[in-house]
Amino acid sequence: MHNLQLRSLKNLCRKWDLDTHLIDNTLTFSENKTILMSQVHTFDLESRMEEWAAKQEEYNHYVREHFLSFYVTYVRDGTTKSAIVGEPDTSAPQFSLREFVAMHK
Repeated sequence: MHNLQLRSLKNLCRKWDLDTHLIDNTLTFSENKTILMSQVHTFDLESRMEEWAAKQEEYNHYVREHFLSFYVTYVRDGTTKSAIVGEPDTSAPQFSLREFVAMHK
């Protein structure tokens, strides 16, 4: 490989944020470029949207079908309790089961 090819490979590494130590001087330019490009992971958001939408719908369906098991799990974990609770309402009369039973005998 000559210097222009090596420089081109280094520019490719900088462009895709790859380590320049991946360049092997014993290989040809095209072999090095193939190896470097195999390390590049392009992320195309638009191509994955349908897959994500299908996964979201699958999850929503599962939650609808198994809502009770999810709810019981959350209750056991304590995640259904509100962190924002006010002072107890003392203005309302307190309920007494003993008084209620005594009144309805």
